Amino acid sequence: MDFTLFQQLFVNGIIAGTRYGALGVGFGLILGVTGRFHFAYSTTYVVTAYGAIIAADRGVPLLPALAIGLALGAILGMLIERLIYRPLQSSAPTLALLAIFISSLGIVIVGQNLIRLWAGSRSKILDTGFTVEGLSLGDNTFTSLDVVMVCVLWAVILGVWALIRFTQPGRMISAVRVNPEMARVVGIDSGRIYLAVFAIGSLVAGSVALLSAMKYAALPDMGQQPTFLAFVVAFLAGIGSGPLRTALTGLAVGMIESLSGVWLSAQWAPMVVFSLLFIYVALKPFSLSTTVPARARKLLPLGVR
Repeated sequence: MDFTLFQQLFVNGIIAGTRYGALGVGFGLILGVTGRFHFAYSTTYVVTAYGAIIAADRGVPLLPALAIGLALGAILGMLIERLIYRPLQSSAPTLALLAIFISSLGIVIVGQNLIRLWAGSRSKILDTGFTVEGLSLGDNTFTSLDVVMVCVLWAVILGVWALIRFTQPGRMISAVRVNPEMARVVGIDSGRIYLAVFAIGSLVAGSVALLSAMKYAALPDMGQQPTFLAFVVAFLAGIGSGPLRTALTGLAVGMIESLSGVWLSAQWAPMVVFSLLFIYVALKPFSLSTTVPARARKLLPLGVR
């Protein structure tokens, strides 16, 4: 085994795993609290990146442009919940899961095409105005943007963890996740909590989107793979798990995916992630009581709960 290659892949795994962990935290928070299979997470991801890029291209300074992108993503996430998901749940309770899933896929398709019509299909880069420097640690190489990405995303992850654990809004979110009926009895408005969760999840995804647009480029379909990874990480961590457990699961997935490069070609890396999910599902007894949130299970027919 080439130990130098192993070290480099290890560093790459930390960078990628941090992104996966943050994506899983946002997606898992939404799914764990609301029971919504929010695959339009992809659309809020893309809108955040493009919102910041367009603002920057029109002369807005970098930090305000980033804030504009994050705000657009969070607002879109709340609008999707309030105007699309919630009416579907209330109007057709027995089919709500399927209706919400289909509507989320529709949002993704419509969103991608609208962005193509508005901004074109060519890739766009979020220009930071700063020079990205190459760094090295022994034989390992990475960039200054990689360091910023890891630090910022772990700060976001820890911020979400602290919010949930130590603040009154966080305790309300936990109450709705654990027992929505009891939370309603004690006066917690679950509708507002759902909106707050969609905003937080969209902000977390948006943070990853902005950093990815800085490092790579933005494309109309750039949110598809991150959303798949977010789902895998949230599922492997356990639906409803805390932010730290989810983030560490994402880190482990990134490490395994990267270190597989010691034996496999890089083109097989996505297959490694899919294999992890397949093995997990095959070995772990499937139970709706542990896999599907309580809010979602109640919408299923009695015979399959």
